[in-house]
Amino acid sequence: MPSSVPVEVVCTAGPMPFVAQGRVREVEGSRYTIDLDQDAGQLNPGARAIVSFADGAAARVIGRVVEARGNCVIVSQDGVRNRERRSFPRLHAGIPIRYRNLGPGSHDFEAATWARGDAGPAGRGDWLRPGEFMNFSVTGLKFDAPGPVEIDDLLLIELGVRGRTETWRCTGRVVFVEPGADELPSAAVEFEHIPEGAQAALSDLTLQIQEALLE
Repeated sequence: MPSSVPVEVVCTAGPMPFVAQGRVREVEGSRYTIDLDQDAGQLNPGARAIVSFADGAAARVIGRVVEARGNCVIVSQDGVRNRERRSFPRLHAGIPIRYRNLGPGSHDFEAATWARGDAGPAGRGDWLRPGEFMNFSVTGLKFDAPGPVEIDDLLLIELGVRGRTETWRCTGRVVFVEPGADELPSAAVEFEHIPEGAQAALSDLTLQIQEALLE
């Protein structure tokens, strides 16, 4: 395998899934030395890890962390697993978002202009940022909302995936509200509009976390 192959590394052995982009620097036998775009110091030797190749065709490497120092991690391969379709349950991961609540109703014009890239409606209050560690699936999110929410409220959502630089403009409808942590309401939101890129990113993250949880 040539050096500098772009990859993504996922490890779930911690309080929060670790997701990072990187490049393979060296392959020696079954060991991959990978330079990452972020510090890997939180990864412990023996932690289960998945290495996915950016070409989307090569099989994922399923292995264990041998060593992590700075932005470098060494993964020892236990096996490989071909990419395959799976169901998409709700999981927990770092999903950075900010949102603005338009309230109940359709709000078709405001939602459409937001999705096209406009600045968003004025006079709707501040953008709110919940904690990144939240429940997610390819169809929606569940998080502790830092502001008032009610069932049927429509949210403008700028969504990212931890470890990636892209953000996507989505809209989501509040379908359930319950008391949450620190007296914040916990809101379950179903996407009404989600770009293909965002859906693909959430799908891929789901698959990678599922792989990492396999025994």
